[in-house]
Amino acid sequence: MIEFPEALDDLMMAQQPILTKEKALFGYELLFREKDTSDANVFDGTAATSRVLANLCIGITGMESQVKKPFFINMTTDLIVSDAFVPIDPESVYIEILEGQKLTSEFIESVKTLHSTGYLFALDDYQFSDEYKVLLPWVSIIKVDVLATNPIRYAKQLAELKSQGFTLLAEKVENQTMFDLCYKMGFELFQGYFLQRPQMVKGKKIDAATQGAMSLVNALQDEDVSISKVTTLVAQNPTISFQLLRILNSPVCGISKKVTSIKEAVVLVGLSQLKKWALLITLTSSSGQPGPLLKILLARGRCCQLLAEHKFPELSDPAFMTGLLSGIDAVFEVDKSEVFSQLALKKDIKHAILHGSGTLGELLKQTLSCEEQKWSKLDALEQDDRQTLNQAFLSSIIWADEVISSIAS
Repeated sequence: MIEFPEALDDLMMAQQPILTKEKALFGYELLFREKDTSDANVFDGTAATSRVLANLCIGITGMESQVKKPFFINMTTDLIVSDAFVPIDPESVYIEILEGQKLTSEFIESVKTLHSTGYLFALDDYQFSDEYKVLLPWVSIIKVDVLATNPIRYAKQLAELKSQGFTLLAEKVENQTMFDLCYKMGFELFQGYFLQRPQMVKGKKIDAATQGAMSLVNALQDEDVSISKVTTLVAQNPTISFQLLRILNSPVCGISKKVTSIKEAVVLVGLSQLKKWALLITLTSSSGQPGPLLKILLARGRCCQLLAEHKFPELSDPAFMTGLLSGIDAVFEVDKSEVFSQLALKKDIKHAILHGSGTLGELLKQTLSCEEQKWSKLDALEQDDRQTLNQAFLSSIIWADEVISSIAS
């Protein structure tokens, strides 16, 4: 697991990707809360202590250097007017100003000062209130909650903001239909679960090319399969063979010598590791879905794996498979049952994904709780378990980014 500053142990974090209109990753929104509070907003009047603010600065700076994408973070009046925010590199963050803040002269002056030193601002949950126009000279991005604020109703105002040079970000985009609408209305950035929720096509089947790749994955599930058989199967698919060699020679695998053949790779990394990479590459090479979805699923698998390593090391590999395959319906835009009918997985993995049952199901539910900001479920965990989940979750984001970069390079 990647090492993070101990200061992060005092916080629980969740993240959601922010995408461009081409569905490329633009950045992440980080949601923070102090782990011993019941309120999801860590920065209310009593919780915004210097200790928490210092931890936030240390944590963001450490993460940004590894993820190399900007973070969007919610800032209340207390935080913006404090000195604790200064240590964060301006290129690391977009400061989100929540509508509902008290716009005191001190607050506005702090925004102006921070902007003059290079910080960029996003106005969050904008509802076209005249009161907040005073902040627009220092704002770059306007965020609109399209569930709470119907974009069609404010089409004229949105067009005016876009003509003035503001970047429009649609948040709470829950499905492809809303994505398409916001795209047509001029939004350039998007945030929500639309990427992870499949746009089902009734009667759609997995295509022949994907079925061939699935056959390879199925063969690799056989615990008695020989190295020569694996070598032959992988070699029959040039794309997977090429991608495997590339990723196995990348830093994420930690192999000290250069791997020049699949047979050598099996010997060096072992059959279980090869199965994992073969499945990942099968998904990336056989799906038309954008990279951010695959990154989400890869991070989910890695988080499940790290949680298993902490308490159930014998479940490490199936935990990874559980997390990675939990969103396979979104990858192929078909029902999970259709995919699983053609994929030879063990029952405990299938039941964990479909029903959340067993130890694997519990690991998946913990990971999804962090991913989807289900704070009440996180609160139910023991303190040590929350800390382990927090570290595993952050580590998995960075690891997934490194893996995807290895495949795409």
